[in-house]
Amino acid sequence: MKKFSVRFISFFFALFIVSTTIFAATTAVSEQFTGQKAAALQLVDSLKNDTSAVPDTRAKKGAQPSLTISSDSLTVTVNRKIQLVAVVTGTDVLPEITWTSSDEKIATVDKKGKVKGVKAGKANITASCVIDGETYYATYAVKVVTSSNLIKDLLVNQQVLSYQYSYEDDYYYTNDKEAWQYNFGYGKLYDIAAPYILLEYDYVRVFFEYEGKDWMLQMWKGQYGLIFYGSEIGIYTKPQTDKEDNFFTFYNCPAEEDWLKMQMTLYHQQLNGEYVREFTRPYDTYWWCTGFKDGHLRVEEPADELRVHSKITFKDKEMANLVAQGLLDCGFKQASDRDKIQTDGFYLDGDSIHFKWQHINEAENTMPIKVGAGFIIATNIISFLLSILSFFSLLGLGALFLI
Repeated sequence: MKKFSVRFISFFFALFIVSTTIFAATTAVSEQFTGQKAAALQLVDSLKNDTSAVPDTRAKKGAQPSLTISSDSLTVTVNRKIQLVAVVTGTDVLPEITWTSSDEKIATVDKKGKVKGVKAGKANITASCVIDGETYYATYAVKVVTSSNLIKDLLVNQQVLSYQYSYEDDYYYTNDKEAWQYNFGYGKLYDIAAPYILLEYDYVRVFFEYEGKDWMLQMWKGQYGLIFYGSEIGIYTKPQTDKEDNFFTFYNCPAEEDWLKMQMTLYHQQLNGEYVREFTRPYDTYWWCTGFKDGHLRVEEPADELRVHSKITFKDKEMANLVAQGLLDCGFKQASDRDKIQTDGFYLDGDSIHFKWQHINEAENTMPIKVGAGFIIATNIISFLLSILSFFSLLGLGALFLI
């Protein structure tokens, strides 16, 4: 019954998502490529008389030399080319640039910095130059694809409908620095409602008090609608109170000074038991660290085939100790060494915590409600279709009387 109800809900949900996505993406693509066209024309003009692809950007006298690479694209299609530009600053002369590729079976680069895709894969393009006897290097990662993807190219540079894309590891994420969700905080109510909009995920919450505020660290992993599976880690705060949290308790997304350094890697267990790394969110400052892959899990709930590895650095040892105690309360096991962390375990390393999460799950069992809701929805849809059929049958009967 669950699968039957989900299919009906999925159909209408998918229609809504597709229509809104196409509209937003079409608008954004139009604006994006208008800007890219102008940038490309400007780039071509600057390269017409520049055989070394090194713009004259000489810095003031006394500045330290530096070399960087820029381009309007992170990808190149097989048998197509993109232009890389080496930018040298901090010198009074324009040195000769040498270009190399880490794997010419994937991508080649000529002496002018023009990269050609050979076959699908990733390659690092390196530019080097010698300034006053010292060699300087810069590297640019290029992904070669079999065909261009306008939507992914767009999402690399800007967020659309809460999603941005990374060709590194081929995954989507929410840029928490520009997320509209920041204004709405988080509470238990969201997790209770999630299954009814096709979000089937496991979660764990860690509560603690620190610096006069109530804090909540929450982790998620599972199936996100019909399109993605992935994982999240979020940190939230609210004014400290002695009242016990309930169904309607909400935490705020934290002020910037309360954001934390995090790294998150998602692993997916295959049928043969092996774990494949799906993506890694780099170690950086987040209040909400997310990552999503195209596809569908074999089993939606619980999402035990997914495992999250993470490192979180807290404000100090006191805060880290409070979170460590919260993890113990949730059922995690503390390891004596980082290399000895077991599944659903953690290691306390000064003001940082390393952990592996897979099986612990605080998500409520909402199956009976979902089945009941699905039955009601399915019954209403069938009733609606029968009404339409009856209407056209009456029209046909009326036509017979008129003949």
